[in-house]
Amino acid sequence: MDENKIFKKNMAALEQKYPELAIEIKNETIDTDRYKTTKSHNGEPNVMISRESDVLMLYDNDNPFNYCKAYFEELNIKYAPIVVFLGFGLGYHLYMFSKIYANGLGSKKILIFEEDISLFRLALEMVDMEEFIKHPDIYFFIGNEPEKSFFKIRREILAMDNHIYMRSFKIVPLPSHISLNPEYYTKVVNTVKNASCQMMITAGNDPMDSLLGMENILGNLENIVSNPGINLLYDKFKGMPAITVASGPSLNKNMHLLKEIRDRALIICCDASLQPLINRGIRPHIVVGMERTDGSEYFFEDIPDFEGIYYAFCPLVKSRTFDSFKGKKIIVHRSFLQFEWLHHDKGQLLVGPSVANMAFTVAQKLGCDPIILTGQDLALAEDGDTHVQEMPFGECDDYYHKDILEVEGNNGNPVKTSKTWFHFRKAIEEDVSYYPGICINATEGGARIRGTKIMRLEEAIEKYCQKKIYPESIIEKTLEGFDKNLDTRKELETFFYRLGETRAGIEKILEEYIEYRKEIHAAHKNMINPFIHEGAKINSAALMKIIEKVTNVLESRKSIQSVYEIAGQTLQVPMLWFYNKMNSLPEIYSDEECLRSAQILAIKEIIGTLGQLLVSTLDLVVKSEKRLAEQLGSGHADG
Repeated sequence: MDENKIFKKNMAALEQKYPELAIEIKNETIDTDRYKTTKSHNGEPNVMISRESDVLMLYDNDNPFNYCKAYFEELNIKYAPIVVFLGFGLGYHLYMFSKIYANGLGSKKILIFEEDISLFRLALEMVDMEEFIKHPDIYFFIGNEPEKSFFKIRREILAMDNHIYMRSFKIVPLPSHISLNPEYYTKVVNTVKNASCQMMITAGNDPMDSLLGMENILGNLENIVSNPGINLLYDKFKGMPAITVASGPSLNKNMHLLKEIRDRALIICCDASLQPLINRGIRPHIVVGMERTDGSEYFFEDIPDFEGIYYAFCPLVKSRTFDSFKGKKIIVHRSFLQFEWLHHDKGQLLVGPSVANMAFTVAQKLGCDPIILTGQDLALAEDGDTHVQEMPFGECDDYYHKDILEVEGNNGNPVKTSKTWFHFRKAIEEDVSYYPGICINATEGGARIRGTKIMRLEEAIEKYCQKKIYPESIIEKTLEGFDKNLDTRKELETFFYRLGETRAGIEKILEEYIEYRKEIHAAHKNMINPFIHEGAKINSAALMKIIEKVTNVLESRKSIQSVYEIAGQTLQVPMLWFYNKMNSLPEIYSDEECLRSAQILAIKEIIGTLGQLLVSTLDLVVKSEKRLAEQLGSGHADG
């Protein structure tokens, strides 16, 4: 096939899967002084790249394929479910890996990062890559800043079941490419690490937090039933401006401007921002909250009048926080399994880790465009303040003065941020990247948020908030009469019976765990201990049968839907760590006896952890069942 046909074939595949990249490639002109094509001794194409002081031959000129194979043998990779290539060149490494090694190493996804778009175009002209371009599990990131791949890696590549391989990323650096641009490929590695870390934050990093959230949900059952859901307001503000108000220190500069535009923009504030706004005569339309720990109730303690203000809260908050807000409420469910258990559609939102994420997502689901961010500093003020003045917990929180980093500020200069804010900022950037409208960052301070347009709040109001839309009236008219046919008692009875069903399911699974834990203990005592301490031989096949059997049992929690829904979020983190650990063990232990022993010990640990968490979940279910029985009265006391 001649080069012109190869290029057309590759471009047709590229246009289908990567249309934006295809446009860039068409517009790219190859510098023939910098890139010289040649033939290797075996007839395969090779490239010489001119540098300032010398010329780099991309591959060994004797046989590029043998060169790549020798490199992989030298790497001695044991297990590689997710592979990241630092460089692409003419694709020889990818070809050899996919054809010879991928299946044996358990590869699920392959990510290709190539900084040099001219070199990539040259490859498209010389080598047939259609198979790789079209492959659903091979991803190309060409030319752009590595940070732009962050959201695709986190939300798409690590989505579904691939997050269980986060500890098993295998970085394959191509030496020639690293020498051409080491800074770029260092950024690639950092981006992959940050995406993996952000995935863990999204999943949750503490099962006790999930247990607390479930306890709060069960304590809010009547509140969930008795209040309208956010889904009633979906798209009711289509094409109308929203201003989200976080609690960063820059809010001191411009929040006074919000007082005069209440009828011209939907104002959504974080719970921590409400008091400072009220103190200045500014009444937001919606206050959002989702923190499950103690203290959120103090945000509403000194508010004299809640008229016209709605509390859009996630039932993960404690019921006393709900009670402390004396105005009208709206229920917001997060995309957690715990809310699936309710079987009560109030609208589920994919919300990031901070309340500011929630404010943005609410604005988006309501159809707002543009969304204008204020108080979204995510960085220290010059005087060290972390929050707006008169925030109930104070303007300077020492927590955010730990693990200080420097990032680009909205003014172009470096600003100081913390690791927590760094991850919050990544989450906001991810929200913005999937938002089809215009997002204005009118924070007037703080860290730069990629994907937003920087603008002073006064200017944003002048440009986008001139027409009166009367948000309070829209909300009031939309939500009135939602409870016309509501039967609270009947809904609570449904919850009561679901609690009983869930209790029975958890008890069944715990019985299975107890039986298999005995088998694991026996294997540990009779085979693994003698192997470790006395050098005795192990029956690896027998251990493998136990591993397969118990791994299937661990998945059995999914077979009982009510248990899977109520406990899935709590068990997610330990199961995530377990699967990542199990997937990384083949890389650590090449000896099969050592590998099986390590796997048995990991299973022993996870069964104990899951058992304890299920016991705690069972305790919450039983208490809630008893509480509802007392509330419902006659006929329910015995379940």
